[in-house]
Amino acid sequence: MANPRQLARQCAVQALYSWQLTDGDPLDIDAAFRIENDMEGVDVDYFRELLREIPRLREALDAHIIPLLPRPLDEVDPVERAILRLGAYELKCRPDVPYRVAINEGVELAKLFGAEQGHRFVNGILDGMARQLRGTEQAADSRPIPEPAAPADAAVGKGKYGQKRAPIIRTASKKRVIKKRTIAKPDETQRRKPVADGPAAKQDFAKKTTAKKAVTKKAEAKKAPAKKTPMKKTFSAKKKTSAKKASTKKTFSSKKQAPVKKSGASLYAGKKKPSS
Repeated sequence: MANPRQLARQCAVQALYSWQLTDGDPLDIDAAFRIENDMEGVDVDYFRELLREIPRLREALDAHIIPLLPRPLDEVDPVERAILRLGAYELKCRPDVPYRVAINEGVELAKLFGAEQGHRFVNGILDGMARQLRGTEQAADSRPIPEPAAPADAAVGKGKYGQKRAPIIRTASKKRVIKKRTIAKPDETQRRKPVADGPAAKQDFAKKTTAKKAVTKKAEAKKAPAKKTPMKKTFSAKKKTSAKKASTKKTFSSKKQAPVKKSGASLYAGKKKPSS
């Protein structure tokens, strides 16, 4: 999230843009801008300073910008021109603002309001102005970091370029201890007993197998439901068999017919009578 001073720069670029197009009074532009826009969270004092001082110092600021431009200042985009003048003011008149901050803020403003590749153009121009206006600050910023002082009792030698350097004191490095993974051995009670050989062992094995079979049979018998035969059906079957026997007796008795008593004439009909 932008801080109050960053918001003040954003508002100042918009107000300077309208000033460049209309060439009006900065005080009138300031009053109209604050009425039309929400200034909550904006550093209003810094905004008014930029809008008042940049038009007043326009010629002095342009004198630092024009030598670095590849084309006339009037041909530069108005938004990028306002950003360059704001960056030149901070580099020239505000030493409390670091040159890196001034360049970075100008690049961010160009990304926000300028053309697609405008931030590169702004970065190059502001960097050239920083070399002219903040040369001492850049030199101090690029100065190499001094080496630490050598101890008084240590022997000091010479380095590659003749400067003094402290000797390198190497300390004994600790050896890395690698813990071996130990595998727990089983107790004597948990070890398997050797299998016995001989006829006694065979008898024990046969007893165990028979006992297992008996247990499995009992379990299967419990699981399998018992088949119940209905008494009515068996009784009816017995009745049927007895009825069949009675019918066979009747048929046999019907075949046996009583002998027919015939008269003597019928018996000897067609036959010769015996001689007396």
